[in-house]
Amino acid sequence: MHRTVEILGVGVSSRTMAETVEEALILVARKRGQIVTANAEIIYTAYRQPEFMAILHAAELVTADGMGVVLASRLLGDPVPERVSGYDLLHELARRAADLGLRVYLLGGKSGVAEKAADKLKALYPGINIVGTRHGYFADGESRAVIDGINSCATDLLLAALGMRGDYWLAEHKDALACAMMQVGGSFDVLAGHAARAPLYLQRAGLEWAYRLYKEPWRYKRMLSLPQFLAAVVGERCRRQQRREKP
Repeated sequence: MHRTVEILGVGVSSRTMAETVEEALILVARKRGQIVTANAEIIYTAYRQPEFMAILHAAELVTADGMGVVLASRLLGDPVPERVSGYDLLHELARRAADLGLRVYLLGGKSGVAEKAADKLKALYPGINIVGTRHGYFADGESRAVIDGINSCATDLLLAALGMRGDYWLAEHKDALACAMMQVGGSFDVLAGHAARAPLYLQRAGLEWAYRLYKEPWRYKRMLSLPQFLAAVVGERCRRQQRREKP
């Protein structure tokens, strides 16, 4: 049984990437379960919003997506073994999906983006069975039709790029969706060639956030959550130390 590491009330999986892939494939085989790739912004949002915290508590798998989360686990004295980013996990699951003949559905992005992302995945992982794509710009009233479309394809794994609403939408409709599911942030845009990841040396240095801010300066308000997150973690570390020191 793998442990979880508690970071600001969120139980983050203490698994390597390889172990995470195997756990995700168990959910795929069961055709149910929500995977949340939790970066600092997601954990800090949950810390401040009980409704979102409940979603993370109910998720079947929460990964350490981002060096901020890895650093937080170290500061709290309970380090996760490595970063498990959503983009990298997507690729690992796509690779295994091609090998195992799994049925994958891509939901999200602007019109045409999911299709381009699907074409890229097919080029990278020959044999991958992408059974459907759909853009993410649909109203709440259309959700039933979207779910029916996904289920009608006998989907095994749903990859969703629905922006900030993604984890909420997946959690709300988890029981209606007959598949495992994962919100993948801006991954479709990267696959489609509409955005680029930071150079590898910046990823390894934990500075991918700085590259994204450089490329997309309008994101600065969202980036403010990183120092706030780390400040909250330092506060939590102090509280834990105080509890240990009490006679």
